[in-house]
Amino acid sequence: MDLDWRTTLLLLTGVPSLIAAVWAWFQSREIKAARFFVGLIVAWVLLSTPYIIGFSGAYQAWPWLTFFPFNTELWLGPLWLLLVISLTQQELPEHWRFWLVPGLVQTSYYSICFLTLGDGPSKFAFNDSFHEPFIVPVETLVSLGLIIYASYDSARRLTVYRRQIAREHGNRDRVELDWLGRAWFAILIMAGIWIATDLLQAALGQWSYPTNFYVYLTIGVIFLVLSFDFLSRVDRVYPKFGKHDETEGASPKAQNEEKIDLGMLRETVKGANWHLDPELTLTDLARHLATNKSTLSAWLNSDEEGNFSTFINGLRVEAVCDRLRSSSEKPNLLLVAFQCGFGSKATFNRAFKKHTGQSPRDWLQALDADVAA
Repeated sequence: MDLDWRTTLLLLTGVPSLIAAVWAWFQSREIKAARFFVGLIVAWVLLSTPYIIGFSGAYQAWPWLTFFPFNTELWLGPLWLLLVISLTQQELPEHWRFWLVPGLVQTSYYSICFLTLGDGPSKFAFNDSFHEPFIVPVETLVSLGLIIYASYDSARRLTVYRRQIAREHGNRDRVELDWLGRAWFAILIMAGIWIATDLLQAALGQWSYPTNFYVYLTIGVIFLVLSFDFLSRVDRVYPKFGKHDETEGASPKAQNEEKIDLGMLRETVKGANWHLDPELTLTDLARHLATNKSTLSAWLNSDEEGNFSTFINGLRVEAVCDRLRSSSEKPNLLLVAFQCGFGSKATFNRAFKKHTGQSPRDWLQALDADVAA
């Protein structure tokens, strides 16, 4: 066996990806998501292993390796979808383990073939007479279906999650939705390459082993970037939501609730300083107020401005203004904003202008002018 240059390149994508994913598992605050991510990376490394060892002549040296359970295409789609769900939802779907059945069946099939078919010639004969004509087409169709479904359903869930964050979290920039979007887009590119490759091979015939190398290298680079991107965010915890509540935006009348005195609600929140918590969500505030999320959402939607984010960030802007008025020295605007519950400069600037009609610096200049006068 020789260490072929193609083997080296594939190793340089697979091994660091696996190390980064495992390290993230031990460091991440999102333990459940980290487990699914490790599973996703392990599935990919296993899938690329035949090419890693094949270019170095392993199958010529040890033909009995044929049918070793490296094939893991049927794990990829479900593990990616479960990763998205575990990052954004409080609970996994009730029957989520059934989503892993195709992968378990695939791994079991290859394990049985590997252990029972004997030596290399026997395995090659089985491959030509049964596996290639009957199993491979089914395997390809199922893997394509799972990847397409995972791409669609994860996009749908992330769209709903974005709306929930905008409605139920005052610091949406702090949640790093852009990273989730980039991760989904990277997986979409991987899925597109995979689908295109399978469809072209179905139409034109199987590509040569060296040609497939470039496909595996490209996807390997995508997983390598994803692994280190995930590792860089091990200190993050994403807000979790339950099943989407269709009545969440309803009016108090529709919820059979009397309209609350929002002025009193503002004073209650300010008195307890709940708005100063940058991680405060609609669910948290409902818990503080000993009510349910739907009722609180209905109360807030009865206001002219209309949602949790506007309500909480309005209180934070008031807190910022109060501190700026009472400061005897030139304040650090961003520091004051963070002290008053804002989680990012972008959210602070956007909310401040929405509630005062001015940028923070323009407002501060006007305040200085009033004091000087």
